[in-house]
Amino acid sequence: MSHISISAPPPEAANSMRSFRRTFAWTVAALVVLSGIFLALGYLQGPKLSSAQIDGDAVVESSDQTLRLFANQAIAEIDPDAVTVAPAVDATASSEGDLISVQFAQALDYNTEYTVSVEGVATTSGGPESTFSYSFTTGEPDLYYLDRGEPNDEIIRTGLTSQDRTVVFAGAGIQEFVPVGDVVAFTTAAADRTGTLTMANPDTGITEQVLLPEVGEVADLDSTRSGSLLGFTISSTDPGPIPTISHTLYTVDLDRGRDVVPVLDLDGEPMRVTGWQFVPGTTAIVAVTTESTLVRVDTVTGLIVPLGGYFNFDRVSADGSTAIVSDTTGSAAVTLSDGTDVRLQPSPIGDEQPFIGQTDANAAGDLVAKMVLVGESGASFSSVLAFDDGDESRILYKTVDDKGAILDFRVSPNNQFVAVEVQPNVSTLDTDGYVMNPSPRSVTTYVVDIATGSVTRSVEGFEALWR
Repeated sequence: MSHISISAPPPEAANSMRSFRRTFAWTVAALVVLSGIFLALGYLQGPKLSSAQIDGDAVVESSDQTLRLFANQAIAEIDPDAVTVAPAVDATASSEGDLISVQFAQALDYNTEYTVSVEGVATTSGGPESTFSYSFTTGEPDLYYLDRGEPNDEIIRTGLTSQDRTVVFAGAGIQEFVPVGDVVAFTTAAADRTGTLTMANPDTGITEQVLLPEVGEVADLDSTRSGSLLGFTISSTDPGPIPTISHTLYTVDLDRGRDVVPVLDLDGEPMRVTGWQFVPGTTAIVAVTTESTLVRVDTVTGLIVPLGGYFNFDRVSADGSTAIVSDTTGSAAVTLSDGTDVRLQPSPIGDEQPFIGQTDANAAGDLVAKMVLVGESGASFSSVLAFDDGDESRILYKTVDDKGAILDFRVSPNNQFVAVEVQPNVSTLDTDGYVMNPSPRSVTTYVVDIATGSVTRSVEGFEALWR
């Protein structure tokens, strides 16, 4: 019988194996120790901010926008009031998982650096608390306006902090215009006031005329601040023993073609209005019908909510919270969420009690309004644009030596600025003679900081729109 002989490994191999085992053991031990150290350091130092998300453009357009702060690990519930913002803005914070959401109570200022700090941030397992800080700079909107002249009228786009002047479209006889999506829509009118509606793409230079469902005066253009929905009225004479004007409200969604559809009233018939506007930041419509009813219309579902009886429509506030309307007893600010109204009684300017005209009223109840001051003798008066906080009014703008006239104004979406259309001198009547939307030949739009009353810039033109 044969025998198999097994020899022991050479001494060198045995030593190498023992050395490997010792090295491996020491490595594992070192890794365990290092892991413990890192865990201990993480526990002692608290959670860290790993990333953040904010839409710098949306945060200046509306309130309730959110800054999202992401931690490097799951965090415990935080105090909603543990957030501070510089410059100061009311905000609240909430947490879920590794996310802290900071919600702003108001739209932020344009082109401003904000720093947000959240204190008392701890992990779900406890340990030391951290403070998360994040800084960002907000965006600013474009300002569009119409500059009429020879040989063409020009639709201009500019900014708040630059003097850049971009001609978006140039053409003859522009009555009204509004940006919508990637195009601008504008109207023209014949001598009999019958109008056309045209879309112009500033990037391609292509224009197209929209096929309208009836012949008449095309007016009251408005569009959603974002998206592709355009609205307007067509006013045509209805035949009958006593002819009436229809003032029918239509919309067209440019992302879905060029089909023009009427907005339907409660009776299912096309809605006729004396005034209307999209609610800023939404696709909802607010209108005063020819039956003297203020309504809110959901353009998606068609749901109509009556908000009270009024016969005149001024505007929807820049922040979308209220509609300014009037009836036989005067002007009122109607809250769009529930229909409650507040009668507009202007606060004094110094020792004088002004009379109120066109008004914008935000959710806090602050007013920006045209006001008239009457001299002691009653023989003289001055027209001013004023800010009213409910206790007193202060003048934002008045013309030089009261020689001019404030024609119209539009508050920016974040209530920071107001664009004021001014005719510098009314002693000379000099209009451009347009059929539907005539304007003085000399009109300047001033951009005024509401907080300080300072004029930040001016442009030669009118019908200013914030987009």
